[in-house]
Amino acid sequence: MVTNGNAGGSRGDMKITGSGSSNGGAFNQVKIMGDAVIHGNTDCETFKCLGNAEVKGSLYAGSASCNGAMKVTDAMKGGTVKVHGEMRVASEFAVGAVNVSGELGVGGRMSAEKVKIMGEMRVNADCQMEELQVKGTVEVNGMLNAERVDIKLYGPSRLRELVGGQIIVKKSMGLPPLLGKFMPGSEGSLTAESIEGDIVVLENTKATVVRGRNVTIGPGCRIGFVEYKDEFKQDSGASVSQSAKIGP
Repeated sequence: MVTNGNAGGSRGDMKITGSGSSNGGAFNQVKIMGDAVIHGNTDCETFKCLGNAEVKGSLYAGSASCNGAMKVTDAMKGGTVKVHGEMRVASEFAVGAVNVSGELGVGGRMSAEKVKIMGEMRVNADCQMEELQVKGTVEVNGMLNAERVDIKLYGPSRLRELVGGQIIVKKSMGLPPLLGKFMPGSEGSLTAESIEGDIVVLENTKATVVRGRNVTIGPGCRIGFVEYKDEFKQDSGASVSQSAKIGP
């Protein structure tokens, strides 16, 4: 059954069971159980998908959850987002909290308060967030700016610039978070042009420049230049070409 939104003001619900499609519009609840395509911009209080959903347009959702695969061909904005599977947003992705077990791909800018990824995150532009937790891999083709960053590396990761308050990047311990996605036993690594934060703790990281107030370069790191204000520690298993302490 498919119920379309009412463009006149009152909001109905959209429910698709099995395989079907609908026009976009304004809804209270969008619920998909199966495979669905929504044609047009969609605004809803809640978006729930058990299966596969594609929104051909932009999506605003107060809360969104998907167990399966979800694709938005334009921008997505709203509140909380929970995904177990795969999410693709072609343009801007601006939400409150994100929790993904699987894969997240964003074609434009990304902004959020709290982001938790168990698997893979790929963003093709700048990222702005308060808190980022990743167990897996991350790729950002721009600047990643977050107050708190905690990355556990499984497989190769890449960032252009990483800026934050507290930045902790460590190699994985134990089995990968998603069996089959990452090769068991493969050691994670991070490559970045520059990393800058108040407190910076790195492992298995290759970077041209690292700047911080307190900087700890751990095992497996290859750093070109470290600039620090208060304290600098280097593990015997790390390589740092140059380091310098700057004044207050």
